[in-house]
Amino acid sequence: MKKQTIVAVSMVALLLSAASPFTNMETPVYAAVQGEAVKAEMKTLAQLDKNVVEAAKHAMQKHAGSVPIELDKISGENADCWVISAKDNRGEVLVTKKEGKVVFVKVTLKFNEVEANLQNTVTSTLKGMDAKRTYVIDSVERINREKGNVWQFNGENISVSIDVETGKVNTASLGYTNQQMNAKVVETAQKTLKSLSNGNTSGLLPDVTLVKDTQRHWDQVWSFMDSSRTYSIIIGAKTGKVVSATIFNEFRNDNYVSDEDIPKVFAKPFYTKEKAIVALNPMMKKVFNLDLSGYNVSSKYNEYTFTKKGKPTVTASINKKGVFYDFTVTPENGLVN
Repeated sequence: MKKQTIVAVSMVALLLSAASPFTNMETPVYAAVQGEAVKAEMKTLAQLDKNVVEAAKHAMQKHAGSVPIELDKISGENADCWVISAKDNRGEVLVTKKEGKVVFVKVTLKFNEVEANLQNTVTSTLKGMDAKRTYVIDSVERINREKGNVWQFNGENISVSIDVETGKVNTASLGYTNQQMNAKVVETAQKTLKSLSNGNTSGLLPDVTLVKDTQRHWDQVWSFMDSSRTYSIIIGAKTGKVVSATIFNEFRNDNYVSDEDIPKVFAKPFYTKEKAIVALNPMMKKVFNLDLSGYNVSSKYNEYTFTKKGKPTVTASINKKGVFYDFTVTPENGLVN
């Protein structure tokens, strides 16, 4: 698993909410300040090839189901694609200029406009995480792109992502404050932060996130982050134990290696089995109360996996200098909680 693009889970609303790929594209608003020459180049829907427009309309309507979708305008473009928006803020679609191929679709719906089984899945998931809270879903997005085909449900301090193909929950998160938390869990996070930073930290952020992530095998975990956004700490909601931590400064700036470059940079293992244990064991003992003595070690590029029968599995990643910056402890049954 690639860890180079890790995002703190306390910011999971970012990783769970589907960001539009059009952020850096030129929009009419942007074009307006670039001069009349640029403004004149922006086309209208009527000027586009009919096949391109039809492809955009068909894709959006397909994803919207019975909710009628009407295209509104071209809201952006790059060298290869048009960004076409629907009326009433119903979404947007990205279509290639030459082939009329749809490469991204986002349709915005209301909660009561989606099928009852999806509503029930969202409600039951959230109630399973915290039965005492009342949940209001403000918006629903049906998103289809290269990285995934999902339903995204959002509310205040609420996020649920459901895989379209399986109908199962990918991720879910609930926001809390430290004051709403069990004092022992907050104390554990504070002690862990102190250990990770060797006492040099500005303290925890006031916001905490309860996260469910099926891909990471997280049943329910608490996600904390320090106020300088340097450290991430994940604590099992049921066990109260630290199960994951990340030191972000260790793969920023000069230590950063892109996903594409990882196979080349780490083509040759940085550590032998013995040296990997020696390098990681002090951190595992200090933060996770776990001794890696007697563990087997395997590696793939920058990621090292430590296993031992009857013991939790440890997965940790290194930067190009060999410093371990990301650590995850998975119980023998594979479910983190």
